[in-house]
Amino acid sequence: MKLHDIMVQEVVTVGPGETTASAARKMREQSVGCLVVTIEKTVKGIVTDRDLLGCLSEAHDPNRCQIAAHMTRPVIVERPQEEMVCAAEIMAERRIKRLPVVERGTLVGLVSFSDIARIMDEQAQAYGSMWSSMTRLIRAQSRRHCNGKRTAAAAS
Repeated sequence: MKLHDIMVQEVVTVGPGETTASAARKMREQSVGCLVVTIEKTVKGIVTDRDLLGCLSEAHDPNRCQIAAHMTRPVIVERPQEEMVCAAEIMAERRIKRLPVVERGTLVGLVSFSDIARIMDEQAQAYGSMWSSMTRLIRAQSRRHCNGKRTAAAAS
């Protein structure tokens, strides 16, 4: 499965000059845990709820403090054609929870570790039920085969 199959296309963004207070409001209003920092759809950074807490813990004024001071950069990004499993490996290795998806330098989506976990769980459930069905079929075939041999042996 490719990232373009699972990514969220409606990414909530913020400019680097916006204040951390306005970013926090935007995150709350949109019910998101991060904002991708962009200038004209080009990814410049990423800011999470933890980054906003950092602003407060450093006693900055959130109404004056700009996002640029607290965003994470450089940002690890991936292409929409990347395999989900490869992206999951990168995210695990780098200990990141969100991965902006970029095509030709332009932000086109966002994938979270939670998105990947949900898809992998769905696939495991599907394969699990398929495996269970195959196991039942094999057992039924085996019983028929064994019963046929017992019947033939008893008749002789």
